[in-house]
Amino acid sequence: MDTLTGRTIKALKTHIAEGQLAKGHKLGSLNELSQTFGVSRTVIREAVSALRSDGIVEARHGVGVFVVTPPTPASETHAELEAEAALAPLARLKTSFMDLLELRMAFEVHAAGLAASRRSWAQESNIWNAARQFEASLDDEDSLDDLDFVFHRSIAEATNNGAFIEFFNLMSLKILPQPAFSRELNPALITSGYIQNTVVEHRAICEAISVGNPELAREAMRAHLNRSHLRYRGFSDDNASPLSNIAGE
Repeated sequence: MDTLTGRTIKALKTHIAEGQLAKGHKLGSLNELSQTFGVSRTVIREAVSALRSDGIVEARHGVGVFVVTPPTPASETHAELEAEAALAPLARLKTSFMDLLELRMAFEVHAAGLAASRRSWAQESNIWNAARQFEASLDDEDSLDDLDFVFHRSIAEATNNGAFIEFFNLMSLKILPQPAFSRELNPALITSGYIQNTVVEHRAICEAISVGNPELAREAMRAHLNRSHLRYRGFSDDNASPLSNIAGE
C-alpha cells in the first residue's frame, strides 16, 4: 500500500542498501530517524517494525535501531516480484467501491468479535495504543491514514487467525480508501466532527474488546463502519464514493 509508512519503509531500505551499511551499524534512535526522514515517530516505529519482521534491523530499547541483514538489490527485486504476484488477483478485481465497503463490513465486524474473545493482553494493549496514537495525532492529518490502518490491523491480528490476518493485509489495499482523512481532498466529507466521531468509535471498539464481549465488539465495529459507509454513499449520485477513484488506482 502506497502510504506514508510504505514509502518510509522503502526509504529506509534504500538508505541502508545505498549507504552500504554493514551488520551492526547504528541507524539512530526513533527520534533521530523521525527527523532524518521527516515523518512522525509513529510512522518510523511502524517502518522499523516492518523491517524488523524482515530481519533487516533490530531495535534495542533505549539504545537505537541497528542493521542486522542489509537488503541487497537482488533480494529486494525478488521480494517486489513476490508481492506483485500475490496482489495480481486484486488488480483484476472489478467491482464498485460500495461493494468493497460492504465486504469490509462483513470481514471487520466478525474480526472484532473474534478479537474480543481471543486477544492476548499484548494484543489488547496494541489495539489501545493504536487508538490513542490516532487520537493524539488529530493535528497531523498526514499520519491519520497510517494510524487508522494500524488500529484496524491490530484488531485483525488479535483474532489469532492466520487467514484473517493475511486477508486483511491483502484486501486492505482495496477496501481501505487512501487517503481517507484528507480534508483538502474531501472538505465536504472529512470534517473535524467526522474525525472526532472516529475517535469516539475507536474507543467504543476498544472498550468492547477489553471487556471480552464479542457481541458488543461486533456492534461497535458495525456502528463505526456503517457511519462512514452511509456518509460515503450520501455523497454519491451513482453508488460511487468521492474516494472511488482512489480505490480503483
